[in-house]
Amino acid sequence: MTSRLRIKSFSLADTLECGQFFRFTEIMGTYIVQSSSHIFTLWQKGDDLFYEGVDESFLVHFFRLDEPLDAVFKEIDRDPIIHRAIQRYRGLRLIRQDPWECLVSYLCSSAKSIAHIRSMIEILCKSSGRKISLGSYVGYDFPEPSCIVPSPHLESAGTGFRAAYLLEAGRCIDRAGLASLKTLPYLEARGSLMRLAGVGKKVADCTLLYSLDFLEAFPMDTWIKRGLQHFYFGGKRVGEKTLEEFAADHFGPLAGYAQLYLFHYWRNHPFS
Repeated sequence: MTSRLRIKSFSLADTLECGQFFRFTEIMGTYIVQSSSHIFTLWQKGDDLFYEGVDESFLVHFFRLDEPLDAVFKEIDRDPIIHRAIQRYRGLRLIRQDPWECLVSYLCSSAKSIAHIRSMIEILCKSSGRKISLGSYVGYDFPEPSCIVPSPHLESAGTGFRAAYLLEAGRCIDRAGLASLKTLPYLEARGSLMRLAGVGKKVADCTLLYSLDFLEAFPMDTWIKRGLQHFYFGGKRVGEKTLEEFAADHFGPLAGYAQLYLFHYWRNHPFS
């Protein structure tokens, strides 16, 4: 049964397709989304969001629809560069992902395109064997930590050197351990994640921002580093520590939202 939610300041397409989340398929404007054990469909017409397979409370939590974007913009809209990104993609929101799924997804992301990441994750999910369906569409649960074990499926997913990282994550941390990070200060939570093999600053910050509500996290990938150096440092090459300090000071406690907008804008409007 189709339900409708009226919500202003939300762009479903930009939110799903900006690179923060991987488990969705788009068919003629309708998105089939999988998250953990959920599978649901969505499409948008103006301010109306239509959906099947989940309830409204899940969508509000998942897409952070209860967060007033005007308050976010008031905090981060501090210069003409971020202002252009906000004006172009107003309605882009952070997704509150399942922490375990988010961690594994970004462990898979090293040196891979988004298409390859999505393919890898899909094969990993099929290896769990737990089917979930919505209508004629069949998907698979995301594998639990205990399910990440040496297997032909892990090899067939094309994980390569990442397989060792996934296996260690499955052995060394579980859902309760990830949830407990929310009780720590940001830098302590990041340091705790970085004790896992394969988890550098970027993977840790992506996990903290996209799943654990650390909105001050500012993941540094190639696009962000180049963009900050180009637009904010006059093309000068500066170190990652300097970039981190600048982002924290300039954008404040909601710097993660600024990162989301800048990344999506710079990826779609490349600069020299």
